[in-house]
Amino acid sequence: MATPAEATAYRNAQRDVVALARADLASWWRGLDVSDARAAVAALEAVVPTLVAVYGDAAASVAADWYDLLRESAGAPGAYRAVLAEPAPATQVRASARWAAGPLFAADPDPDHALGLLSGSVQRLVQQAGRRTMFRNGASDPASPRWARVPHGISPCAFCRMLASRGAVYLSARTAGRFDQWHDDCNCQPEPVWSGQEPSYDADALYEQYLVARAQAGGNTRAILAQMREDLGVN
Repeated sequence: MATPAEATAYRNAQRDVVALARADLASWWRGLDVSDARAAVAALEAVVPTLVAVYGDAAASVAADWYDLLRESAGAPGAYRAVLAEPAPATQVRASARWAAGPLFAADPDPDHALGLLSGSVQRLVQQAGRRTMFRNGASDPASPRWARVPHGISPCAFCRMLASRGAVYLSARTAGRFDQWHDDCNCQPEPVWSGQEPSYDADALYEQYLVARAQAGGNTRAILAQMREDLGVN
């Protein structure tokens, strides 16, 4: 299984990829004329998909290397080599860019807010290629690992904590449903866990947080998440 140090190293490698993407975005943004919101959106739709594709490929490469390393460490049976998932589709990236540009159309335009929204979307879209690389290989690997959602960052949100609290119970992103949902600026990562292994984090501690909230809020998921946010002071 991945050790906590290995999981942190992987998270940091992916964060480095995102940091480079965000730096390129900020550099390009400084030269963008945001006084004409419609022209700015057209420029975003032309440029941001290429940026996401370039750094998405890097994120996918990091993910494939890590998958191979973990598989070898687990002694998983059979020969298998990870392949890369495609970057986020250009149509998806353009839609996110249009959404992020919303503050440019306000009565009092706010370019800084628009850049912040766009930077968060770029983070999620770049990471999408890495996360889907992990899932694609788990689905193709004859050793069929299960998945855990590894929480990262200072204060993971309630939604991520809830999913992570289940441990390595997810067979695939498809069957897990919401497991493969990620918000902007989310640093959590999927982790393959082969037979006889445990995930690299303390799922039991997170499950205790979940149970405390459920005992107060009842069985409704929305209410449980709201209670966790109140109890833990997280988003």
